[in-house]
Amino acid sequence: MRFGLSPLQGGGSFEETIQECERAEAAGFDSVWLGEHHNSPVLYPTPLIGLAAIAARTRRIRLGTGVLLLPLYHPVAVAEEGAMVDMISGGRLILGVGAGYAPEEFTAFGMSVTERGMRLEEGATLLHRLWTEERVTHEGRYYRVGNATIGPRPVQRPRPPIWFAAWAEPAIRRAARLGDAWLGGPSANLPELAACVRLFREAQREARRDAHGGEIALLRYVFVADTLQRARAVAGDPFIQFYENTYFRWPHPIVKRPAGKLTIEQLAEDRIILGDPASCIRQIHRFQDELGLAHIICRISSPGIPREAALASLDLFVREVMPAFSAGRST
Repeated sequence: MRFGLSPLQGGGSFEETIQECERAEAAGFDSVWLGEHHNSPVLYPTPLIGLAAIAARTRRIRLGTGVLLLPLYHPVAVAEEGAMVDMISGGRLILGVGAGYAPEEFTAFGMSVTERGMRLEEGATLLHRLWTEERVTHEGRYYRVGNATIGPRPVQRPRPPIWFAAWAEPAIRRAARLGDAWLGGPSANLPELAACVRLFREAQREARRDAHGGEIALLRYVFVADTLQRARAVAGDPFIQFYENTYFRWPHPIVKRPAGKLTIEQLAEDRIILGDPASCIRQIHRFQDELGLAHIICRISSPGIPREAALASLDLFVREVMPAFSAGRST
């Protein structure tokens, strides 16, 4: 099992975000991840720019976009910026991409949300070529590229890994054909995730790709405290408000909001890693066993949780949860 950290991404200074990534590297995390949202006062856009800043202050930890909304960009720009981050970091980029699903984000860019899947397909296919071929010419439905060369080239060969966030069946099949991993987001519960993983593995076999080669990764909100009661008292209301104002406000292909007045017990069930260290270990083991999970990305800092409490939770997670999964971890 590998551990990633999704650091503070809004509501503070970016220096705090960088410092959290520095602590993650010192604590032994394998990766850090920046997401992308627009029209939001509490979430940052442009994750590749943020990762370039983090790259300059870290040495070992992998740097991931979790996720970059590829349909909002021209693929040549993503290929160039991704190659720059890979060069600056010495070959540590993981490019996580997704189609997006928040309508207001596409409206802000003057783009139709109905085109996002086809744009992602064409854009991801172009990224493969731009990172592995010397010169690329392409005439597609959405993008035209004339004799393009990416320089500098990415450090990683043949290219940086590309991970796909995908929910609907066509998107999951695309991930199986074009991606190096499937990345599950924080809003889905375990049964919803399990259905996606089954389809991803099936689609890999149909595409004649190694059905065990594509990594399964997962982003989860996490809060660890001495007791379950303490964890709920500190993180319960902030988590509820954040989910209500973001994930449950946007239309989603598979995720269903629990019915009625939302409680932290409902929200956390099969969705959030929350409780004392032993309970959190059991919850992660369940995701690992039922999904074949190889990489869990933890988001501990969240709007509304006091900074001191988030740091204490991170420290407890590092000291008492991560060591339970140390056997077989990559270095």
